[in-house]
Amino acid sequence: MHQVLTIAGLDSLAGGGATADIKTFEEFNVFGHILLTSVVAIDHPILFHDLPLSVIQAQLDSLKKAVDFSAIKIGLIHQIPAIHVIRDFLANSQCPVVLDPVLAFKEGDTQFNQAYQAGLISLFPYSTLVTPNLEEAQQLAGMTIASVEEMKQAAKKISALGAKQVLIKGGSRITGDFAYDVLYHQGKFTILKAPKSTASTTNGAGCTLSAAIAALLAQECHLEEAVQKAKAFVLAGIEHGIPLKNQAGNVNQLAYFRKDVL
Repeated sequence: MHQVLTIAGLDSLAGGGATADIKTFEEFNVFGHILLTSVVAIDHPILFHDLPLSVIQAQLDSLKKAVDFSAIKIGLIHQIPAIHVIRDFLANSQCPVVLDPVLAFKEGDTQFNQAYQAGLISLFPYSTLVTPNLEEAQQLAGMTIASVEEMKQAAKKISALGAKQVLIKGGSRITGDFAYDVLYHQGKFTILKAPKSTASTTNGAGCTLSAAIAALLAQECHLEEAVQKAKAFVLAGIEHGIPLKNQAGNVNQLAYFRKDVL
């Protein structure tokens, strides 16, 4: 069985983060391992409790000794020194790496955000695919995005930062009845178009998508096919999501292969 690593935070509501990644990996029949970076209480405001750097390094050391990974997915890191540790690890890794660049912090354009963004960009050359959502893509590309054409422009700019391949997740943010994602790979664009879902159970959609892509790449699935399959997986998870009493609700990672019986 292929073994896949997630480098991520722990989401207290379990819709996103490391828990969502592990559930997604298992649904795609790969064995998941975790390098935990932080514990996150999903509330207002969101509370981040970062693990000490020594604990992150100790986890990584144990994983390197024990496992040969078929793919790596990276989500929330949240500490700039931890980025440096992870970059050194990726520099010696040969497997596919899917980087979900969690950038959109509510603090805005602070000195921390600028330094953190620069740190994430330093991981781009070691990543097979970078998967920003629309807000993250705007920050990385330094432009406003309101159309598919602007998504394509932003993808080129992000690629110029060192990303080999880029998937911009438009989701429901582009005006109109359709949701668009733009994949930029091998110098060409693939536009992914689907009717917008009316379901509100979307917490964890981005984490789940990148984890699904990583699981499929681990099994040597072609990138474009992996993205298509991952999108179908996430849509089923949204349509059959888990409502929560204090917010919209979670993506259900167990839905896709069981949707006929739900």
